[in-house]
Amino acid sequence: MPDAISRLPASPHAASLRTTAPRPPAASVPRDAWLDNARFGLIVLVAFGHALEPLAGHSPWLDAAYRFVYLFHVPALALLSGAVASADADARLLRGITFRLLLPGLAFQGLYALASHAPGWPDDGPVGIATPYWILWYLASLAGWRLLLPLFARLRHGLALAVLLAVLAGGADDLGYSLSLSRTLVFFPLFLLGWRYGRNWRDALHHPAVRRMALPVLAGLLWLAWRWTDATPWLYGSQGYASLGASPTEGIALRLLQLAAAVLGSAAFLSLVPRRPLPVSRLGARSLPAYLLHGFVVKLAVAAGAFGWLAGWPPAVLLPALLALALLCAAALSSVTAERLSQPLAAPRWLERRLWREERRALSVH
Repeated sequence: MPDAISRLPASPHAASLRTTAPRPPAASVPRDAWLDNARFGLIVLVAFGHALEPLAGHSPWLDAAYRFVYLFHVPALALLSGAVASADADARLLRGITFRLLLPGLAFQGLYALASHAPGWPDDGPVGIATPYWILWYLASLAGWRLLLPLFARLRHGLALAVLLAVLAGGADDLGYSLSLSRTLVFFPLFLLGWRYGRNWRDALHHPAVRRMALPVLAGLLWLAWRWTDATPWLYGSQGYASLGASPTEGIALRLLQLAAAVLGSAAFLSLVPRRPLPVSRLGARSLPAYLLHGFVVKLAVAAGAFGWLAGWPPAVLLPALLALALLCAAALSSVTAERLSQPLAAPRWLERRLWREERRALSVH
């Protein structure tokens, strides 16, 4: 997440120079329509996947759709996050992690803890502060990825080492959900891949030959989701091989299959994202509030009994209906109003201004 840090003049002389020769205002950088379209599309899929979650076990079609979405939507988010990340290890990195990831994560951990006392809330809510609640794992893992990036960007064969760590993470059953350590390691290769190649992928992904292959690849992943009926805990990336009932050899093979499917599915999805501005492009620029807030909508809908009513619908009707509802939910929560209401906690600039001490550079005179 880019974070501009203004540098104040270090002396009256420097200030006078700036007064007599003002710097021209920086030209505004136009929004990247493809990136915003991809963000919004993935937030819709995140909401769709979480809407399918309460319906697990009601229909093999719903379960297969759930596994299909989870094969690539989180990996694609990790790829996009890596593509816009910086490998510089400086104060801006710590500032961004603290005020854009960790503090919002803690704030919403508290909000979900309060909400879990609502009548009918379907789970016990957060368990302490060291285990991110449900959807909040992504903020913790993104903080971990950004901390790891400056190191792995300078390592030879860094991507191969990241894949090795993702494979070895399955041998450590004690990682689990705490601090989202397991998921951080499992999905880090996707983040690193996005950082290393994501900036140059756009033209390659939109090559006509690649786009022609996108639908067959997604169809193949749909077949895999149908056949791999016990894939769901593997796709979460939060459990070790022993917990999943797999031997080390079987676990390594399935983890590599998961990563390969993640890369192929992410590339196929992103190749189909339009590059031109669309009416939803501006919504993709405000995807964080939708990510943080849609969990309340899903859980409260479960508490209200909405999913018990929906469970009786035929899958051929229910799947497009849930996708349409996910689209409407993501659009509403990506609105300017939702951004303004959530900003004090989702992007606490007010706290950042009070707590962060700007670096001042002394003017050297020779």
